[in-house]
Amino acid sequence: MNLVLAGIGNNTNFGNASLTKEIFDQTNWILVKSEGQRSMDIKKEWTHNMNILILMGCILLISCNSELSRQTHEKGNRPIDPWALRSVLDLRPRMLTLALDSECYLAYDLNACGLFRAWKGGVNWDGTVYTEKKVAQPTSWGKDYMLNASLQESWLLERNGKKQDVAIRFKGYRFENGQIYLKYKLTTENDTIFLEERPEFIRDDQGNPGLERVFITEGMDNNLSMTLLTKPNAITLENNTKTISRTYFKKIPDQVRPTGPKNSENLGKYWMERSDCFTCHEWSENTVGPGFQQIAKKYPNDKMTVDLLIKKIKEGGSGVWGDAAMNPHPNLEDSSLKAMVNYILSLDDKDWKKEKPDLEKKVIANNPPSTEKKALRPGFGSSLDGVHPSYDLQTIRIKGIEFKVGGLAFLPDGRLLASSWTPQGAVYILEGVETGDSTKIKIKTMAKGLAEPLGLAVVEGEIFVLQKQELTQLIDHDGDGITDEYKSICNTFDVSMDFHEFAFGLVYKDDYFYANLSMPMRLMSNEKPLPDRGKTLKIAKDGSYEEVIYGLRTPNGIGVGMDEELFVTDNQGQWLPANKFIHVKSGDFHGMRWGLPDSLQSIKMVPPAVWLPQNEIANSPSEPSLLYDAPYKNQMIFGDVTHGGIKRVFLEIVNGSYQGAVFRFTQGLNVGINRIRRGPDGAIYAGGVGMGGGWGWNETRHGLQRLKYNEKVTFEMLAIKSKPDGFQIEFTEPLGVGQGDSPSDYSVEQWWYKPTKAYGGPKMDLEILKATEVKVGANRKKVYLTIPGLKKEHVVKFNLNPELLSINGRNLWSSEAWYTLNDIPKK
Repeated sequence: MNLVLAGIGNNTNFGNASLTKEIFDQTNWILVKSEGQRSMDIKKEWTHNMNILILMGCILLISCNSELSRQTHEKGNRPIDPWALRSVLDLRPRMLTLALDSECYLAYDLNACGLFRAWKGGVNWDGTVYTEKKVAQPTSWGKDYMLNASLQESWLLERNGKKQDVAIRFKGYRFENGQIYLKYKLTTENDTIFLEERPEFIRDDQGNPGLERVFITEGMDNNLSMTLLTKPNAITLENNTKTISRTYFKKIPDQVRPTGPKNSENLGKYWMERSDCFTCHEWSENTVGPGFQQIAKKYPNDKMTVDLLIKKIKEGGSGVWGDAAMNPHPNLEDSSLKAMVNYILSLDDKDWKKEKPDLEKKVIANNPPSTEKKALRPGFGSSLDGVHPSYDLQTIRIKGIEFKVGGLAFLPDGRLLASSWTPQGAVYILEGVETGDSTKIKIKTMAKGLAEPLGLAVVEGEIFVLQKQELTQLIDHDGDGITDEYKSICNTFDVSMDFHEFAFGLVYKDDYFYANLSMPMRLMSNEKPLPDRGKTLKIAKDGSYEEVIYGLRTPNGIGVGMDEELFVTDNQGQWLPANKFIHVKSGDFHGMRWGLPDSLQSIKMVPPAVWLPQNEIANSPSEPSLLYDAPYKNQMIFGDVTHGGIKRVFLEIVNGSYQGAVFRFTQGLNVGINRIRRGPDGAIYAGGVGMGGGWGWNETRHGLQRLKYNEKVTFEMLAIKSKPDGFQIEFTEPLGVGQGDSPSDYSVEQWWYKPTKAYGGPKMDLEILKATEVKVGANRKKVYLTIPGLKKEHVVKFNLNPELLSINGRNLWSSEAWYTLNDIPKK
């Protein structure tokens, strides 16, 4: 084996070379191991003795630094765990941060497949998953050793000296002996080349910090040459072998993490972004609460207003802008609140008259008549508060683990996988969950450092996870239950730095993966969403993908349901007057008009299979799943992160399309439900998430529970079917004698929704309907209602007499149901 030395650096004058620190600091040395015979390309005027001296000295130095690198690795001087993390960073999507040492962080831009920066300092891990703050995203702090901000690293590939058009794609990374190897694939018209890079922190013999980058190429022939164009100098890679580049830097003093904005004029905005303001408010648009510019236009910018608004923010409440309640903020300092209020009021510059603002004025809503009764008890006008009587509930608690569940899936051997929407971005393997006994469950962290993993799927024993900006396969090469390779399957769908660009759920069906991409939420007036946002994607194993449906907003749920069809849930918001339960039918548009080209602005929205009225039956619907338990077999359920509990959906096909009813199903759970999976044991596993400021149920943050069918009968509406002149209601057990025979036992109303650019929307043309005829079937489990005046493309709400009893004397579990009458059956 021959050793080849190549100097890449600042035009070093080897005629005056000496093995001094000065010379070594000026040059990056590359050691290449080659199996073939090679020669030393040295200036002819050098003497033979000088050649020997320089060669021996360089080998000694390289050997020394290799040992230092090895020793650093053996000490495991990683400042955080996990030390390799995916995230947005410094307003850039698809970043990989490596905390190699307390003195050296690296950030790789995986879109560009290159090193973005090396620095001493750290990362402010801000954002929803880290600090429960909207808008904010992770940012680096400290001083750079090197920065490729304006000129990204790029790859130059030449054949016989002629530049080749090359496409490069990030293919994931693997771990070996505690070090990371980044994987890239380069393709030209005729070549496919695989490349690995292993970065590591090192020091020279003077203790100066340095960066070692090892490159390994595969698939290059002798006519190809590859160069990495980077700072401070380009690196030429040898064919089908290993190239080592070492760069040393001047020492940087210890850095101090910043604790606030650099100038006082941004103080108010700074505290707003670090609080939960953006959970309910936008800059200009009215959403859950008024836009900040709307607030500025409403009130004068004076001391009285500032004091009153500070008081309102501290105490919380509702009534000024509508019925939506603002959370109290008793722990915010007055100085911070004052800065926030002053900043908000500065967003409007009109000349105000000096008058006392009326902060307590109520908004009187001109609501149409409604048959809804004051809640008598849970399930009768308000949310349930207990566990469904037909199911037994067990809670899985593991010391030291917060199950903020982003995904659930089962391995072929029955072990449960759960991904976490936490800073660790972990995937856990749980063994023994079928016992329901937390003391008998074994847990292992199989993967970590993922970016908001909100979907899991197991395909023939292989594990796939959907991260915020990538579909990734988790591979355990040595069988120890810990991921050795994070293989990138698809990382080319459109993303930006917006915090709201989630990738939701993961389903594998008929050789394809299906996933939902949400819309961004912090667009400027001149910005549009990227083309892939607000869509359900169909992804092949080779990473190619196509859109299936579009016009979604926050589709936090996808699952296989009735007839092996796909269904998606979507959350109320702009252009969505209520939440939706959607049948996935290729090419359908579902209402969200952000980013549509002008040619499609007039396209008609396809109605959902079931509308889910906001705050009545849903608020943040999540993953749908199929039920297998009698008598609910072939019906569907879905969770809700904010409204809480699990809801049940009955579907039927009318005139070729799905429509149906939604019912309350169960509450009594310890968190807002985000993901649902049926286990091999037949139990329902429900995992939840939450964060402060409105994203969550009952201010809870995490939970994993097991619901097992106990075969006890619960008296409730089982199904509602549309008929040409009314509806058929089916119960889980017969009505008692004399029960449910009167039209007065059935209150009915109908309305429709009009999508607009506003956040949510009212019930349009709400009207009361009356059943003119009631027929109870012979077995008393079915009731036929004749209801004149029914209109298609309307929601029909049923509210039954809460005193109805079954033949066995059981009370109704819930009296309410919402049927979406997209069409009326033909006679």
